[in-house]
Amino acid sequence: MTAADKTKQLLADGLREMTASTSFRKIRVGELCQRCRVDRRTFYYHFKDVYDLAAWIFDQALDGNLPDREGRFLYEGLTRTMAALWADRCFYRRALEENSQNALGSYIMERSADIYQTAILTQKKGEPLTEREIFAIHYHSVGSLTMLRRWLLSDRGVEPQEMAARLGLTMPPILRELYRSHALESNNKQTGGNAHE
Repeated sequence: MTAADKTKQLLADGLREMTASTSFRKIRVGELCQRCRVDRRTFYYHFKDVYDLAAWIFDQALDGNLPDREGRFLYEGLTRTMAALWADRCFYRRALEENSQNALGSYIMERSADIYQTAILTQKKGEPLTEREIFAIHYHSVGSLTMLRRWLLSDRGVEPQEMAARLGLTMPPILRELYRSHALESNNKQTGGNAHE
């Protein structure tokens, strides 16, 4: 791990600790820096604000679970991402309560749409997206964020593997085709095709 990554991780851990007792919107960069014993200039070298730091934390949950060179995902990667989000749910509960323009929820939605768009364009070898594909991407990104928020804010959340299966089974067909694993189809047979059972 580089020195820069260690600093980012230190700030991320400090932000997590602060969200345990403080509303996300009340967290100030100065207080975070003081807690982590990091100079404010160092913070602003790496991040624009605490929302940018929260986005970095989310990106760490995606690390290693993005599409391959052919633009395909693995269902197991989606499961790993859900497990990482659930393990860090105390942080996400606070972060997803915030609904401002810069909030983490907006970032997750935009990031998801961008990932799917890039994956489809890779498979299409640069051919432009159709209106239907764009609609499917944004439809699923908005819906996924809503369900992720409900899942993470719930006291009785389903297991990460089940959440991954539900997200996978409710994807529009154009997006489901991006997943090469047969785990989704196997799960679909076990649940009788109903993602909400």
